[in-house]
Amino acid sequence: MTAMSSSGWTDDELLRELRAALNEPPVDESIIRAAEEAFAWRAVDAELELLLLDASSDINPALVRGDSSRTLTFNGERFSVTVEIDESGIVGQLIPPGPGQITLITPDGPQALAHADEVGYFSLPAPARAPVRLECVVGDDRFVTEWATP
Repeated sequence: MTAMSSSGWTDDELLRELRAALNEPPVDESIIRAAEEAFAWRAVDAELELLLLDASSDINPALVRGDSSRTLTFNGERFSVTVEIDESGIVGQLIPPGPGQITLITPDGPQALAHADEVGYFSLPAPARAPVRLECVVGDDRFVTEWATP
């Protein structure tokens, strides 16, 4: 009697598929190169956005409006973060409320670390006039915001 695995495959079917995979001819080197080159383009949108934000960093939309602060909300799969950015720093809250760790990141890398309290509140120092993003870690979940210019 042939045993059935939890995936619905029998041992014999699985072994047949594995043998067939091992007997396939090797992949042509040009296909591998093309795949590697395509993979290199995976982050081009984020890189272009960073360049655009960096190029426009002299103009602060909040200051043009006459308001020195900006409120932004970033939504992830399992939680969100709302922040207010002004010249004195960043204050924010994780939603749903709860403890977590927030890292302020600039194009130069991590700049500051904050711990959200039991209601999700945190504060970070004023960021430089460069694009910033936040890495939020709550339990086993990690969420990185989009780039924003303070």
